[in-house]
Amino acid sequence: MQLKNVLRFPFDIHRANRILANRAATIIDLGPIYPNRPIVLDLYTSQMLLDCGRHFASLAHYSGKIGSRFAVRSTRLMLAGIAHKRYGAEMLAQPHATWIPADGEIPAAALVLSDVSLSQQTRSRSTGPTFEMLIGRDIPPNRPVMPYPMHPATLSGFEKHRLNDLREPRNREGILFAGSQKARYSRNPMQRTFGVLGRLQLLETLRQIQDPSIVLRDSATEPIEANDWLPFLAKHRFFVCCPGVAQPMCHNLIESMSVGTIPLIEYGDRLRPELVDGFNAVCFRGSNGLREAIARIRGFSIDQLEQMSRNVSQTYDESLCGKQFLRSLRDATVDTAAGQVVMPFHSENLFASERSDAA
Repeated sequence: MQLKNVLRFPFDIHRANRILANRAATIIDLGPIYPNRPIVLDLYTSQMLLDCGRHFASLAHYSGKIGSRFAVRSTRLMLAGIAHKRYGAEMLAQPHATWIPADGEIPAAALVLSDVSLSQQTRSRSTGPTFEMLIGRDIPPNRPVMPYPMHPATLSGFEKHRLNDLREPRNREGILFAGSQKARYSRNPMQRTFGVLGRLQLLETLRQIQDPSIVLRDSATEPIEANDWLPFLAKHRFFVCCPGVAQPMCHNLIESMSVGTIPLIEYGDRLRPELVDGFNAVCFRGSNGLREAIARIRGFSIDQLEQMSRNVSQTYDESLCGKQFLRSLRDATVDTAAGQVVMPFHSENLFASERSDAA
């Protein structure tokens, strides 16, 4: 835990206690609503504090949608760090979520996701399945890979949308990017670290093409309301999947695929299964490859485009839906023999690679 978290502790733990107290005061009997195996994050490190606590919020959201209570077991210092993060605080406020002290008991038979290996766990354990989260850059083989989550703002209203309606071909057109274009997206050496163009470099290449079908929308000057985001994506044929700040994966890839918008992407090999050029994506390498991809897009027939869009939707349903993935992990309908789940959401490995290789 960083020194700044220690210094902020009195303020952040007060915030955490206030959130938990307010939530507890309004809780009713949730057993009939969340009757399935509970899901617990058993945290020993600060690895999960990345991305404003975004993964706390998404895992809690998915747990609720599959009928499972959700809890985080940690020290009070870690609880304070979670409450400091915007989406960590939102997770603590969810009615089916709670916090368990580090010396507390995990609910019987709970599914446990921990940020350390089994040999490093020193607390009491669940009688249910336990998995180590491999949070990092590399994707070790033969392990389930957690899909990158949608943005919490999108998730909060996701269920109100009828995906089948949004996936209708209608009058889809154009190649869209809509998102942040701040200078921080040029700081990380994306080319050196992952072998892909950085966001601003990629967008500059597209501007040089000067194709009127390419729409590059900056969220700072032309924001889109969260409730309108998925319908807006669904109006477009392609989405330009620019990398995030520190690593390639970005929530807008998953969101666009959920509505059948075809990804134009350089990092399709970061997904599992990998995206396939001409089947469920248009893939490219480098600036010249991007220019060639735009030229290829112009040659696709309507039938080809609509079939690709259906393939994209199917890929989301089968492999990239966070709710379905967490259900499969909880119910052991995926191969869980290694006792590890991969979360490739970082620019470096936060786990010991020798453990994952030897498992």
